[in-house]
Amino acid sequence: MKIAIPIIDSSSNKYTIASSLNVNGYLCLYDSESNAGRWMKTMELAPDMGELLHELERKTITAIITEQIHPMALKVLVNKGFDVFQANGTALAENIRFFNDKKLKKFNYKTAMDFASICGGTCSSCETECKPPLTPKGE
Repeated sequence: MKIAIPIIDSSSNKYTIASSLNVNGYLCLYDSESNAGRWMKTMELAPDMGELLHELERKTITAIITEQIHPMALKVLVNKGFDVFQANGTALAENIRFFNDKKLKKFNYKTAMDFASICGGTCSSCETECKPPLTPKGE
């Protein structure tokens, strides 16, 4: 199985998981069959998140390990067929071992809401539709 893991950088912090998947960040692309990883700048794969998902699919990546994720990003990734796992700490090698031993939990809506900053993690549903402000009658 091939997985993508956002990391801090590809040099001094290449074994430290970044807080979230970011097109301006770095990735470790890990293949559990060959037990090999490839480190790269995310922009080397794609210039934006929409293209990044396509490129991850093209590289047969099926899972992502990340420390946190917003609910809408989780929904998009899951709808595209990715399994999204919550990192247990920031040590890359340890999380790969947890993944291989099937000890990482998949993100779900509730755990993703813990990281939702737009609504402070307190709303019960996300809306994507903008609503006009209410105005008093007669105005």
